[in-house]
Amino acid sequence: MRDTARAAATAAITMVAVAACTALAAACSTAPEREFTPAGAAAGDRAGGAAGEAAAAPVPTVATTTVAPGLRVQVEWPAVPEPGQAAIIKAFGDVYTRQWRAVGTLGADTSYLDGVEEPASRDAYTWVNGFVGEGLSARGVARLYALRVASVSGPGAEVDGCVDESGVRVTDEKGTPVARQPDWTKPPKSTYFQAAGVRRGDDGTWRVKLLRHAAYPDERAKECVR
Repeated sequence: MRDTARAAATAAITMVAVAACTALAAACSTAPEREFTPAGAAAGDRAGGAAGEAAAAPVPTVATTTVAPGLRVQVEWPAVPEPGQAAIIKAFGDVYTRQWRAVGTLGADTSYLDGVEEPASRDAYTWVNGFVGEGLSARGVARLYALRVASVSGPGAEVDGCVDESGVRVTDEKGTPVARQPDWTKPPKSTYFQAAGVRRGDDGTWRVKLLRHAAYPDERAKECVR
């Protein structure tokens, strides 16, 4: 099922994570990485003090997309992304949304493949097929939040975010929840840290090249819990 697909993809991604930095024009090597903030709060929120209290942090924009009957994806877009970074973040958010659309349409919608390239395209297909190949779908709501660009250099960048899939229920093709829900739908495994290596193509479009995640009990996954 999906656990098997995720495990296989994670193993492959872990081995190529370091090499991906080079493949993405050294996106992970030179730019200083901003601190990851627990629970998706803005970095300034943790600083406290009079300055933090005087100016309220910008409020992210929450967009909910119905990708299939009974299945929604909620993406929390940064309120004020830095110049040039909106398209980078959107590339990641769109692929996450479209993957769930593929699951909800029993594989009929393959638009997620337009936003990925190897090796992410292979991993994304494996993930979707973990549902479709077993005659499964999903209902409920999946959430992606705390999105930020961790590093960028030339045509390569890394986007980090948090995922909460506690609101998702695995179903059969008719939409009936299966009797035994997988562990990833239940806390603490339902919340995890996700990173995407993205690359800008010759056509100017950003596409996801690498996907990797850190699951509980990794500290990054714990920081994603709200």
